[in-house]
Amino acid sequence: MNHANLPTESFFKSKKKAPDEQEHMSHQYRAWRDHISRCIEDFLSADHSYALLHTSSMVGLFSCIFVKTSIRGRIKQVHASEIKRGMGGLHGNKVRTLLLCRVDSKPSDFLFFQGALVIRMILDDSSVCMVNCHLAAGQTQTLSRHADIAAILESICLPQAASNYTPGTFVGGGDGSMILDHEISILNGDLNYRIDAMPRDTVVRAVKERNLTKLLERDQLLVSRRKNMGFRLRFFQEMPITFAPTYKYNVGTDDYDSSEKKRAPAWCDRVLYKGVGRIKGEEYRRWEVRVSDHRPVSARLRMRIKKVNEQKRKQVWKGMERDFQLYQDKVAADTK
Repeated sequence: MNHANLPTESFFKSKKKAPDEQEHMSHQYRAWRDHISRCIEDFLSADHSYALLHTSSMVGLFSCIFVKTSIRGRIKQVHASEIKRGMGGLHGNKVRTLLLCRVDSKPSDFLFFQGALVIRMILDDSSVCMVNCHLAAGQTQTLSRHADIAAILESICLPQAASNYTPGTFVGGGDGSMILDHEISILNGDLNYRIDAMPRDTVVRAVKERNLTKLLERDQLLVSRRKNMGFRLRFFQEMPITFAPTYKYNVGTDDYDSSEKKRAPAWCDRVLYKGVGRIKGEEYRRWEVRVSDHRPVSARLRMRIKKVNEQKRKQVWKGMERDFQLYQDKVAADTK
């Protein structure tokens, strides 16, 4: 689960909202934070205690991250940022997550824009970045969702890591200022990808018959990963989906949307991750919580964290420099 040294509130401030709206939203966030904290205390033994590391919000986008108290002191360089995509980047959106576990509120509580909350940390000598996002809505807005993802992943949204970080903490020559600089990246939220070219009634019938394979073959995200070489999530992994579509439900029921719009069911709520050899999925599921038009999903991921012996690293580095110098001398002698 999660991480670090002091409970911090949001690292940034959103644009001003009307006082009553702002108070309403912040009250909801505090209520969710406190409820989650109580649940962790009630259901985990004292031997496995967790402490709040970070909370952040943007309009209706809310992240709440807890860390095992036994590893708090091993976490450093915690930074957070927000990326605004809705209405030309002026506003955020609605999304709800507890790091890897989405927690929903009523849909009427939020304004619906696109955006992302980003947090990164260095645990021992491994860099981890978590992205909680909401992409463009609508059955036909696949390209807009692709554009949102590209903008989020290509954004220089974080400060460069401190100059004293251990070499090899980041990948691809990065300095930690971009999401994909990190060894481990986790992206979750309401990605809003839908099921293409299939009438609503056909989708509902397939769900009732548990014919998920038929539907997953038309899932916009999975299709884009297979066929679109430029799709930014192409090299992210996702555990196999074995649960029914999580959107859109009549609130408080097990019935898919029966409103005038009658939206077709879809797997809007996803958890993806990146870090070859450093992270793998263990469980991916949905939960039957009926307070929203979405069903929340969760993923349990196991991360491989490295710890560098600095003295040995320096010895190896000196040895490599010496060998390289010998090689250069040999090449120079052979070319005379």
